[in-house]
Amino acid sequence: MPMPMTRAPIARRAIPRDVGSPGFAALLSGLLPGLGQVYGERWIKGILMLLLPILAFTLAGAFVAWADPLTAFVLQNAPAITFLVIGVTFAYHIYVVADAFAGRLRSLRGRHLLDYAILALVTLALVGGYATIYRQSAPWAGLAARMFAPFASKATTPVVSGEAPVPSWSGNDRLNVLLLGIDTRENDTTTRNTDTILVVSLDPVNKTAAMLSIPRDVYIDRPGTYQGKINGAFSFGGPDLVRKLVDDLLGIRIHSYALVNFEGFLRVVDGVGGVVVDAKRPIRDESYPTPDYGVERIDILTGPQLMRGDLALEYARSRHDTNDYSRARRQQEVVGALRTRIGQAQVLRTLPSLIDTIGSTIETDFDPASVLPLARTGTGIDSSDIKSDVLYPCGGDYPHCELRYDGEGGFYLLPDRPRVRDLAASLFYDPKVRQEGARVEIQNTGARTGLARDVADRLSARAYGVTDVTNGSNAKSAVVLRNGSKRYTAEQLRAALGLPIETTDGAGPDIVIRIGADFRGFATDVAAR
Repeated sequence: MPMPMTRAPIARRAIPRDVGSPGFAALLSGLLPGLGQVYGERWIKGILMLLLPILAFTLAGAFVAWADPLTAFVLQNAPAITFLVIGVTFAYHIYVVADAFAGRLRSLRGRHLLDYAILALVTLALVGGYATIYRQSAPWAGLAARMFAPFASKATTPVVSGEAPVPSWSGNDRLNVLLLGIDTRENDTTTRNTDTILVVSLDPVNKTAAMLSIPRDVYIDRPGTYQGKINGAFSFGGPDLVRKLVDDLLGIRIHSYALVNFEGFLRVVDGVGGVVVDAKRPIRDESYPTPDYGVERIDILTGPQLMRGDLALEYARSRHDTNDYSRARRQQEVVGALRTRIGQAQVLRTLPSLIDTIGSTIETDFDPASVLPLARTGTGIDSSDIKSDVLYPCGGDYPHCELRYDGEGGFYLLPDRPRVRDLAASLFYDPKVRQEGARVEIQNTGARTGLARDVADRLSARAYGVTDVTNGSNAKSAVVLRNGSKRYTAEQLRAALGLPIETTDGAGPDIVIRIGADFRGFATDVAAR
């Protein structure tokens, strides 16, 4: 008897099904791209959606920071690029939310009304959020394009053959910035002289800072480059010429400059709510210049006071009641007070409102990639660790002098270059020398009496750890390195004194400097002769 036939079971294709609520998945991906996919048990896709924008922004940021021409392009087109980046990010976020809502079914249809309501709310929230981000970012982008225009221009301009490139800041070495204050007035088509020339230097290693003001009447005698008062160099060759002249005068390298006109100064001070300055003496100026090229009388009392922009400018600019040296000190006081004010938390919250108002009044060639390290360094320095000084003329009641008067054909201040460079070297010392902390002994080995002590005093002012001054038997001048771990300091001493290095073992100080009859002097003195 034949057996009954049985039909083989038909294989059915598995139909995907959603896990959880599509609306909740969309909400999660709205909060964090990819989180809704993870909630729907699509782990790999969720993780990739989360990592993709992070990887894209990291790579793009690295390329922009590494390649100066690309950085320049981004700065020159900052508003358009900001719109493009935010627009692409918004579109990507919307796609991720829609994908999370569609789930495994890969369809937006067939959902509950509540799920669609949640999707609509998430979409509206993203539209509002990204619109807010753009409104907040657009002014910053415009500011960056205007403020860093000199950097962008230089990054795309070929370097002139034989011209030394401007040094970049590593973030760990000393940073020297040239601040220039310019008087630009409405309807004035002429290029103005620099009213303020101030070098600000930061030591990020030891958390200190220094400021040095250069009087406007300092005479520069560099045939073929510039001859005249230093405050007229800007009109002759712009900020790059001023930077070159200050480099040569002080014997240091200026990394960047910042140019601020009086209108920008007023806006910044008013924008942060004023600065608190302790006026040491009253000021009464009968001939203070006004914007319409007239004069007016100003009176400023002594004591701590909150100065708005106009009063702070008068305090920093007035010179008819005192002199340029007193004014330079007051300018440094205002700069220090402004730094303190900007670092306060309640003022930081008002910075976005300043963007549109100050963008056209400040410019700098500072590398934008170093802005954040600079901000961290500047705000981390205590006010007590900021030194300030001025190049003073000889013949007055000043703590030191580096300039001498010359009244022939006008009023000039002629710099004593060795003294100028010595003061600059003490203010802008090498941070690594101070950090290394080598113990240095100075030995007189045949030099004239008092020379070893003079060398010791000058090295101490430059942050070298001089521990003793002794007499030794006659010998040639040299830097004797006893502790190999202090070689960096020995190399800097070799460069500063123009002496050879000898290496030996022995107890006592890490380095011994022999000052013999053949000692010629500091390198700064020799170079300035």
